[in-house]
Amino acid sequence: MKRIKFSDFLFIAVFLFLGVFLTVKKVMTPGAIVKVKACDESYEFSASKNGIHKIQGAIGVTTFEIKDGKIRIIDSPCPNKICIHQGWDSPLVCLPNNIVIYLEQKEGKLDAVTN
Repeated sequence: MKRIKFSDFLFIAVFLFLGVFLTVKKVMTPGAIVKVKACDESYEFSASKNGIHKIQGAIGVTTFEIKDGKIRIIDSPCPNKICIHQGWDSPLVCLPNNIVIYLEQKEGKLDAVTN
């Protein structure tokens, strides 16, 4: 049975660090927007502007927070509050209140064209 060498461990650690770093960087890019769909209405908010927002849904008002490029629901009129327990995630869904909140990147310049 082969033992893991220090260089193998170092390679794995660097690979994991880069994966996490690039994922966080992509989520927190200034071009990200928060899109909200509620009862056939659509809303957009900048993901780079922290704040608390209220959206009218089918059964009441859902309150969500944007902070450091992340989103979470902090209050909702739904009976089971599953949407609140989703935490900082995307997409966030409150089925009883008919609300979906998600992060999306704004389309910008193309880095490359593929056929």
